[in-house]
Amino acid sequence: MLQYIPYILLFAFATMLIYGWGLWRTMRQGRDLSNMLSAKGISRIKKALKKNGAMTRRELEPFVKGLTARQPFSREQIGVTEPGKFLDSVLPYMVRQKMITEKKDSGKVLYELNKK
Repeated sequence: MLQYIPYILLFAFATMLIYGWGLWRTMRQGRDLSNMLSAKGISRIKKALKKNGAMTRRELEPFVKGLTARQPFSREQIGVTEPGKFLDSVLPYMVRQKMITEKKDSGKVLYELNKK
């Protein structure tokens, strides 16, 4: 009987680790999905600006509309339902990180990629 105790303890420890990892992943899932969606949106905006040149916020909306992000092995996903609000959060971040520049031209605010 004593020979089985280490196996029982090892099984209990492995179960504890797997449960803890799942709990940690579940707690962070919302933030991770949000970060993934923002990264995808930034990538799409950069591609659009590279292809089309300077664009207004309204012209960028179709490029991020319907964008979704999903973690592997998970059913949960997040998507852009309101492109205007999504761009309101992503564009200022991109300007602060110096990915794009914001310039005013005849009353319109245009966004363009930074020259490297």
